[in-house]
Formats: sequence, structure tokens, C-alpha cells
Amino acid sequence: MKKTTIHSNTVAALALALLMTATISGCSRRDQTAETPAPVLTAAPVSPTEPAEAPGVVIDSQADGALSDEQLISAIKRYCFIGNPDLEGIVNAGEYPVYWEVSSSDEQKAVVLFRSYTGAQIRYYIDRVSGDTYVTEFVPGISSGEERTDESFNARDYLSGSDVSSDDLPSIPGTWQTASMAYEADGTIYPEYHVRFTASEIIYGHLKDGEFAFDHSDPIALLEETSAGGYKVQAESSNGVRYTYQTSESDNAVLEYFEGWNEADFPETYRGGASLSKCG
Repeated sequence: MKKTTIHSNTVAALALALLMTATISGCSRRDQTAETPAPVLTAAPVSPTEPAEAPGVVIDSQADGALSDEQLISAIKRYCFIGNPDLEGIVNAGEYPVYWEVSSSDEQKAVVLFRSYTGAQIRYYIDRVSGDTYVTEFVPGISSGEERTDESFNARDYLSGSDVSSDDLPSIPGTWQTASMAYEADGTIYPEYHVRFTASEIIYGHLKDGEFAFDHSDPIALLEETSAGGYKVQAESSNGVRYTYQTSESDNAVLEYFEGWNEADFPETYRGGASLSKCG
């Protein structure tokens, strides 16, 4: 029988070939693994008090349209000045401690504290991105804790530059009230709305303990002073109703209400109950 002899060089060559085959096979398996999604591993929970940021990454509070602390304070100050036109004078006089500050904050939400001259602590809870805001009130020595009010608005509606000046206060001076009345269960009668004006909005609310409490506002489309020293204001409500306030020809302390913007229709669209009289 013929004997086959395998030389050492041949053995080495075979070993090298086997090693290359294994290496190629291993690369092929890694390529297949890359094409097939690997199981998703759940990361360790992140503390809700700490932002989930990568090392060395600085979070820009405005990168996703979020409002900065400076913008929030400016918006809330403007909201407060519109709601109480006397407030700016009180702040400037410096006789009472009045201030606004961001009392707590993260990337999504912030709380702006307003310390009123009455001693009340008003907190505005604001969503930085949407601007949605609700309000709580705490009166030391009277309230047992923060109490949520009926007040809510969007802080973005009150962004108009930096701090509010007298130029931002109502363009039609004073407080007005509707001729229509509302009734409490105990029989108390009060105006359906108290109304104030800015250059861009008609602000509807209620007077509570001498302070104006915001209810809603309508954007102004036209505001002009008439030759007789009166005013003509045209606005549109949130449900699409256009209307006009115009100073009465017989009394500058009355703003007559007309539904619509077309003066030719005014004789037919006058609404006495929605007309306003100056009350302060």
C-alpha cells in the first residue's frame, strides 16, 4: 500500500487556509448581525430632578422654542400691569415690596412668583413650550396653603419686547363695565364683565377686592380716536364674532356696542346690553 506523506509546509498551508476561512465566516456573521436590529436595552432610570443630558452637552432652553426665564418674567409682568394699571405706579413709588422671580424651573416648566403689594403670593405655573399658564394664590396668615384660582392664560400672548412701560398700558384709559348684569345666588348684582383696553387687546374680567381678575381677551383689528375725542374699536372674538365699540355721540363715558364692522349696518346691530360705561 502506498504511503502518503504530509510535509510540514503542507500542514502549515492547510492551517493558514482554515484560519482564513474561519475569519471570513466570522466577518459574515457580524455583517448579518448589523443588518438585524439588536434587542433594545432599557437604560437605567434618570432622576426626574436631573436633566438627562450627555456629558459635555449644554441644554439651550430656547433650542426647541421654549421660553427663557427672562421672557417668562417679562410676560408675567406685562400680564400683571394690564390687569392692574395702577400697579406700575405702585412699583415705581417703591413704598411696598413688590417683585417677580422664577421660584422653580426645569427645561419643561417654570414657576414665576409675584409678590403683590398686598402681601399675597401669586404663582404662575407655566409650560415653557406651549405657554399654557395656571395660577395659584397664597396669603400668609390667611390661607392655609396655595389655592388654585380660576385664572388661566397663555404666557406667549403677553410677549412684547422686554419690560412693560406706560406705553403698554391701556390705550383707552380707565375701567369700563357692561350694561348687562349677572346675579349671585344671594341676590348680589354685578356687571357681567369689567373691561380694559390696550393698544392690541380688549381685556375682559371682573373686579375682585379692587383688583382686576382676567377672564379672556379679544384681539383688536382697528383702534382710532375720533375727531370728537371719542374712540372707535373693532375686534373679533374667539368664536369669530366681529364687533365694534364706538363712543356715544351724547356721552363720552359710554362705548356703544355694534355687532359687525360695517357702519351701514349699525342702526340694526346696536346692542345696548353689551355696551360699556366708564366706571373707573
